[in-house]
Amino acid sequence: MLAPRRLFNRLSVVPVLWLIALLAGCKVDSVNPISSIDRAQPDTAIYGVWRYKAGDELSYIHIGPEFALADAAKPESRRTRIVIVDHKRNGLTDEAYVAYTSRAGKQGYLNVVQAEGDKTVGYLFVRYSLLDRNTLRFATMDEDALAAAIRAGRIKGTTRGEGLSSETAITAESAEIERFLAAEGAKLFAAPVVVRRVPPR
Repeated sequence: MLAPRRLFNRLSVVPVLWLIALLAGCKVDSVNPISSIDRAQPDTAIYGVWRYKAGDELSYIHIGPEFALADAAKPESRRTRIVIVDHKRNGLTDEAYVAYTSRAGKQGYLNVVQAEGDKTVGYLFVRYSLLDRNTLRFATMDEDALAAAIRAGRIKGTTRGEGLSSETAITAESAEIERFLAAEGAKLFAAPVVVRRVPPR
């Protein structure tokens, strides 16, 4: 099932809810991560609890290391866990994700794991920047911009279908993706979400 990315681009929705909708689907930006999972080093600077408030909508984003009893040297112990708790009038909803951190040039990215059952089918890329210690900005990839890059031959990938049924995904190897994003990443990500750190008590 594909996340309705284009529909959410056209609607006026709270950005954090839009981010949840994208992450929750089995849509992928790439079949490979930006850099090798073996090289993943969690970015502790973004660990903590972050708050988004807009009108009646309130969301908290918890970011930290995934709990693991396994050997810390193994890739599965390097994952970042992201839990989004959305406060709605009729109750709470929560979504949890795991991601690996990558850098392309000086820019940080999260490779959010997209899975079907126990099988990883690909990754959704989230570009992030710490504007200051207490302000964090996220952005997801614009599918139209990615499709244009693939059609122009700037990155290997596939594009199929149109509208809500479209599928666009990078098929290049990780090293090529890292070089591509270092050069063109700023052009590919849209609709940023800005969240503020919740001070520890």
